[in-house]
Amino acid sequence: MLKRLLQTDDNLTSFIIRITVALVMLPHGLQKLVGMFGGYGFKATMNFFTSNGTPAVLAFLVIITESIGALLILFGFTTRLWALMLTVIMLVATNMHSANGFFMNWAGTQKGEGFEYHLLVIGICIALIVKGAGRWSVDRQLTK
Repeated sequence: MLKRLLQTDDNLTSFIIRITVALVMLPHGLQKLVGMFGGYGFKATMNFFTSNGTPAVLAFLVIITESIGALLILFGFTTRLWALMLTVIMLVATNMHSANGFFMNWAGTQKGEGFEYHLLVIGICIALIVKGAGRWSVDRQLTK
C-alpha cells in the first residue's frame, strides 16, 4: 500500500504543479506556524481557530498541513497524502468563503475574499493525488 501511495512517473507537469502549490501554500503555513510573512504564529493561530469553534486537533492539522505538508510536497515526499489534506482544507475554506462570491477581493470592495483561489488549489491537489509527485521527487526515488 505504501508503494502505491508513493508511486509516480517522471512527469515534468506533475513536478511543475507540485512546486507551484508548495510555493504558494508554504508561506501561508509559515504565517500560521512561526509568524513569518506578517502571520501571527502558532499560539495565536490556534487561539483564533479554536475561539471560532474549530476543534484544536483540526486547527493543529491545518497549521501542520499548510507548513510541514507544503514543505514535504515541495520535496515530493508523501505528496498524495499532503495533497489530500490540502484538498480537504481548501474544501472547507471554499465553503467558508462562498458567501463572499467567486472572485478575490482585489479592489477591496467586497465583504471578504471569494473562493476562486481555493478552487485553483483544489484542482492542483487533485491532479497531484491522481498523478503523484512526478520528476525529481523523493516519492519517485523511493519507488524506483
